[in-house]
Amino acid sequence: MTRRQHLRSLTRRTLLTTGLAGASALVLPTIVKADAPYKRTLRMQSLNSGERLTITYWADGAHLPETDNAISWFMRDLRNQKTIKMSPDLLDLMWEIDQLTASRAPLYTMSGYRSPETNARLAAHSEGVAENSFHMQGMAMDLTQNFNDPGELFRAAKSLGRGGAGFYPTSRPFVHIDAGPPATWVYPEPGRGDDD
Repeated sequence: MTRRQHLRSLTRRTLLTTGLAGASALVLPTIVKADAPYKRTLRMQSLNSGERLTITYWADGAHLPETDNAISWFMRDLRNQKTIKMSPDLLDLMWEIDQLTASRAPLYTMSGYRSPETNARLAAHSEGVAENSFHMQGMAMDLTQNFNDPGELFRAAKSLGRGGAGFYPTSRPFVHIDAGPPATWVYPEPGRGDDD
C-alpha cells in the first residue's frame, strides 16, 4: 500500500468512526430520556405564611408516599396547625393545571386543609363557605398564580373538565379547585350549591 492509499484509507476509517460516534451521540439522548423516570413537581408559595415548597410528589408512574408529610404540613390549617393527608387527586389536578398555564410563577396557595372548627367559624362569618367543604377532606385548594391574569388558572382548570373549579374575582382574586365531581362557577354564583 502506498503512502497515498494509506492516508486515503485512514481518512475513510476516521470518517466512518467519527460518523458512527456522531450517530450514536444523536441516539443516546433519546435512550437516556426514555430511561429517565417521569416526574411531577409542584412549586408552591403560601400567601398567608410566606412558606415555599418545591416537591416532586410523583415519579415513575406512582405517588411518592414519603412526600405526604411535607405536603400536608405546607397545606395545613394555619389557624390551628392541624393537618390531614391531602388527596393525591388534588395534587395531580394542581400539577395538570400548572402545566396548562403560561405563567412560570409558583402556585400561590391561600387555603388548603380546613379543620372542622375553622370551617364552621368561616361559614358563620363568610358567604360561600360550605358546611361540608372539600377543604375539610384535604380535597380542595384556593390559589392564584398570575396576578396580571387571575382568571388564567380558572380557564385552565375548567378546560380539564375534572373536579371543581370556581373563580372568585374579588378584591383578592383566587380560584378554588377540588377533586370532587366536575363543576364550574364564577362567584357570586353558588359553587356546588355552596359546597366548595
